[in-house]
Amino acid sequence: MLSLPLTTTVLACLTLSCLVCSILSIRRLKKKTRQLQQLADQQKLLAEEALRTKSLFLANMSHEVRTPMNGITGMASLLGQTTLTREQRGYIETIRSCSDTLLTVINNVLDFSTMESGKIILEERETDLRLCVEEVLEVFIARALKAGILLHCQIDEDVPARIVTDGGRLRQILINLVGNAMKFTEQGEIRIRLFLPLTVLPPDTPPGHIQIGFEVKDTGIGIPPDQFVRLFQSFSQVDSSVSRRYGGTGLGLTISDKLVQLMNGHLAVDSEPGKGSAFTFTILAHPIPLKAISSANPSIPILATKYPLCILLAEDNPINQQFALIILTKMGYNPIVAINGKEVLQHLEKAPFDLILMDIQMPEMDGLEATRLIRAGQGHQPVIIAMTANATRQDRDECLAEGMNDYLSKPVDLDELAYMLKKWGHLINAPNTPAVR
Repeated sequence: MLSLPLTTTVLACLTLSCLVCSILSIRRLKKKTRQLQQLADQQKLLAEEALRTKSLFLANMSHEVRTPMNGITGMASLLGQTTLTREQRGYIETIRSCSDTLLTVINNVLDFSTMESGKIILEERETDLRLCVEEVLEVFIARALKAGILLHCQIDEDVPARIVTDGGRLRQILINLVGNAMKFTEQGEIRIRLFLPLTVLPPDTPPGHIQIGFEVKDTGIGIPPDQFVRLFQSFSQVDSSVSRRYGGTGLGLTISDKLVQLMNGHLAVDSEPGKGSAFTFTILAHPIPLKAISSANPSIPILATKYPLCILLAEDNPINQQFALIILTKMGYNPIVAINGKEVLQHLEKAPFDLILMDIQMPEMDGLEATRLIRAGQGHQPVIIAMTANATRQDRDECLAEGMNDYLSKPVDLDELAYMLKKWGHLINAPNTPAVR
């Protein structure tokens, strides 16, 4: 029998021992890796569930606040069109200003949540730049006059009158910036300027697009340069005394910055303590040929003559019912009211309707279920427009997916309601137009 030298035997044993240890180490490492992966998966699931819970909470909160807000803003608008003393009109303006501020806070919180989940999508359409700026000025003009602040706008001659962009989001950015300027300016002026920047466009710029610049400049308290970085952080302000004295959630600039980025632009700030601030941003947009632009008419338009419609209003809130009935009646219509989805179906059995303004959250049968049943039927198919306090993009998509034709969020804007009635009234009354589903 052949025997190995002692040293060789020892080396062989040591090698075998190291090999066994290595195998055991690899197994332990793999087991640890699996455990870490399982933990990571669990944390991911918990984070996704927390995000879903938060989104659901914010959506429900938004609905509960927007429903009474619709009544407040609607009735204030109607009251503002009656004969009032100067004192009474001042009270109305205060109500509207406070309502606008509250609605801005709600929108900012919802937008921030939507941006966190990466679901915000721009809705690009023809936008009148001058009208957009005028609407921003209208929000703040009463407050500026009361404070003795000069609020004005300068639009350079080479800026196109109309562009293709998300006008609502552009207006939101300007309102956030002008609102900040109003908050921190006690005297002097606030100026909005539109211009074409003298910069070279990025090589990946879509054909036919140009860069448009916006500047909001004030003579307010200013910001120390070392605090610029905090401006665009979520829920952050320059210092805690700002929140106590001036209010705010610290989300406006964060949201504005993200919206500007979505519009392929950049938001910057230049400021000096005691001398004011200038916020400048750019967007990429497609200019469109100048067309005749009708001036905005603040009065309620008479639409029923040109766009005759048989309208069914599905709304369970008495105040919102009253507001919608008054507006539609002033427009020349004679709407029928249903307080839930079951009553909607009952009315449709008795007579055909051209258009339904459908609330979503109603007792007994909600608007989504009512829409599903209407679309599943073989009878006359009316145009269905959601008119709801469920105001997220997901809510809008759900309404359209269930068969609704369009969407209005509460508080309902009079101009948007008029636009919807014109848009669908034209299609409904056009000859040889098939039923719209």
